[in-house]
Amino acid sequence: MERHCPSCGKTFSEEGETCPHCGASLTQNKAGEPAQMKEYSSPWDDRDSVGFFRALVDTWTQVMFSPARFFSRMPPEGGLGGPLLYGFIMGEVGFLFTLMWKSMSALVPPFVEQNGFGDYVGEMMGITFLFFASPALVLAALFIFSGVLYVCLLIVGGTQRSFEATFRVVCYASSTDLLDILPCCGWIIGLVWNLVLTVVGIRETHKISTGRAALAVLLPAIVCCGFLSIIFLIALPYIADWFD
Repeated sequence: MERHCPSCGKTFSEEGETCPHCGASLTQNKAGEPAQMKEYSSPWDDRDSVGFFRALVDTWTQVMFSPARFFSRMPPEGGLGGPLLYGFIMGEVGFLFTLMWKSMSALVPPFVEQNGFGDYVGEMMGITFLFFASPALVLAALFIFSGVLYVCLLIVGGTQRSFEATFRVVCYASSTDLLDILPCCGWIIGLVWNLVLTVVGIRETHKISTGRAALAVLLPAIVCCGFLSIIFLIALPYIADWFD
């Protein structure tokens, strides 16, 4: 049975008290008319009213510590610009801190003594290039990962929403990039937690099981491991000949 949302005008067949497209309430008020509640949005979507930095902090806190609640209430549509800006800020800050830690490690005497001054200059030139290229790299990473994840969802049969919904999950899950502020172990913690947030976000946004969401998120890694395993098995006889 098709249902109609009085707020956004879209039709859908899902049960529930809120519209799956805009999040508006579908319950009846005392007059018997659909309640016209404000469409739910994340603090970041309300940054014009709550303030830029407060919205940034509140969104980061909710995504990092209450991901199921955040993504279950996040509108799956509403434009790419807002989530893209949020993901860009998180990714750019994390990327710049990564470059800063890398440049500092290149300055320590053991590195210079072991690799020589020429390698040090080459290392710093590479860091400088990445610094200026970082905005383009961060934006490209958000779109590429979203595209790959959406294709994986198509493969496992978990695309209950559009590409935009997947893109929103990827952008907000990039909150973990801020953990790159921590030297040495920050990127490891961020990588693991990013996978968790992405699985939760895909599950809540696309309304699929945790297992299917995890399969979609991990599918690229599974394919790469399988491909490398095949190459290793093919090359194994030649490697054995080298040691004969």
